[in-house]
Formats: sequence, structure tokens, C-alpha cells
Amino acid sequence: MITEHITIGKKYNEGKVAFVECTKNDKLKNIDIKDKCFLLIILTKGRLDFKTGKERISATAPAFVCFDETENPVLVSKRKAEYTCVYFHPKFLNINMSFKLIRADNYGDMATTHDMFLLKPFIDKVHIIPICENQFERIEQSVEYMREELEIQRDWYWSCRGRAYFMEIIIMLERMYGLIGYGFNEKEPDSTPMIQNPKLRDAVLYIEGHYGENISLSDIASNAGINHTSLTALMKEEFGCTAIEYLMDYRIKVAKKQLEFTEVPIKDIASMTGFKTVQHFNRIFKEHADSTPAEFRKKSVSERKKTFNNK
Repeated sequence: MITEHITIGKKYNEGKVAFVECTKNDKLKNIDIKDKCFLLIILTKGRLDFKTGKERISATAPAFVCFDETENPVLVSKRKAEYTCVYFHPKFLNINMSFKLIRADNYGDMATTHDMFLLKPFIDKVHIIPICENQFERIEQSVEYMREELEIQRDWYWSCRGRAYFMEIIIMLERMYGLIGYGFNEKEPDSTPMIQNPKLRDAVLYIEGHYGENISLSDIASNAGINHTSLTALMKEEFGCTAIEYLMDYRIKVAKKQLEFTEVPIKDIASMTGFKTVQHFNRIFKEHADSTPAEFRKKSVSERKKTFNNK
């Protein structure tokens, strides 16, 4: 029996295939992903133990568990575990992505040019990546929103909204990957350097875990256990900007990915990335990108189609 991890449109976009399947507390028996898809497990409670080849993999919550398409992991034990499984093909993130492409020598250049995800934790086979406290709530929320969008399919944008929430999860996965010291490569501009100062690290993780909310400098400083003056000095030294400027930069970074790889309405992207009104979003976006969100979406999609043979 061939297992297909896909989601098919019902009422809206009937018959549309999204190359993703999101399940809560899947039994994880007879995992069949080899040559088919990746598997991301978001472990929120308990422990999971797997075996891949001769390697034993043990994950304790909260953590990401990452498997690529080169082998079928075998569940060895499960201890009071609660988790969500996301089976996905890379083309769910971008239709142009394939297993061959993401392992190509020039993929890093393509990913930088077109803002495509590197999926390095999967390719590098770093199976277990801890989730920090400041990111946990946002990740848990995004996972649940994604699952609901794919299951309920409330409107024509169900696949795009599912992808948008998955992008948020992948962005945070890559951040955790960078912070444990594996993900940084100075030759790749988008790779994540480690942040040595623990207070600054807490501030950055708080921003990246709460960017969709109405947070202030006081919120950031208090959650990092540092005063405003010291936080500003650390941010200026490390990033050349203030905490609020970093927040706005990060919101725009996430918004750009949503605009490039989904058809989610701009007003929804504005809301998801922490802007109270579309007008405010448009103004801030133009300050950062020298174009409106609509112009940016049109241009980026057009350029990607030219690069990838009009796909």
C-alpha cells in the first residue's frame, strides 16, 4: 500500500492537492516517507524515541523532530507524548522546490535570491532541535492554526493559509537551529548567527515569538530581564538598530515570505504580522522594501517564474 501524505480540497478548490498532511498525535507506526516527503514533528509534551539505521534518536518536549526523505524512521517508544506531525513535500512551501534542487550545489544562491527556505535541519540530519520557552506558545498556536486551516478549509485560501502558518513554523525552526550553533554559514547571508549574550538572545527570541502581537519596548525588556537603556545598547552593538526597529524588520521579513509564496489577502498578512491596519502595514512595508506589498508580490512572483521556467 502506497501512503500519500497530501490534503485534498473539498468544498473550496475541490480536488486541489496540497502536498502536506497535518495530524495530531499520529500513531507513528510504519512511517512511510522514504523518497516521498519530509516529516516534522512538533513535540509539546513527553518523549519520543526513534531509530534510523543504527542511530537512536531521543526527543524530549518541547522540541522539533526532523526527518528527511532518505529513510523511514522507526518509533521505538512513546512516553506521555503529545505532538503534531507535519508530513510535507518541499514543493508545499514553493512549487519549484524538489529533493534534487534543495541538494544542488547552487541551491544556496537560489534560496538567497528568491528568499526560498533552505530546510537545513532536514538536509543536515540534525534530527532534534529544542524549542525555547519564548517561542513555544507561538509555535504551538501556528501549528494548531495550520491544522485547522487544512482540516476545515473555511474558504478558497485554505491551502495558502495553511502554508502561511507552516512558513512561520519553519522560520522559527531555522532560528532554533541557528541558535544551537549548526545553522550559521558566513557564505549564506540568510543563515542565523548565534547570539552570545543571553539577555540579548532572550530579547530577540521574545520579539520573534510575539511579533504578531501588540508588544512594546517595555514588554521586550522585561521579558529579557534587562532595562531599556542596556537593551538598546546591546541591540545597537549587535544589530545596529533598536529593539522596535528589529521588531518591524522581522515583521516585514515574515510578510515578504507570505507575499512571495502564498495568495493570502494582504489584509490578512498585515494582521498575521502584527499590524493593526492595512494602511499602517503598507506604509511600513514601503519604507523597508521601496514598494507596496502588492507591487512586491507581483514582482517577486514574476521573477521567480522567469527563473524556474514559468512555473
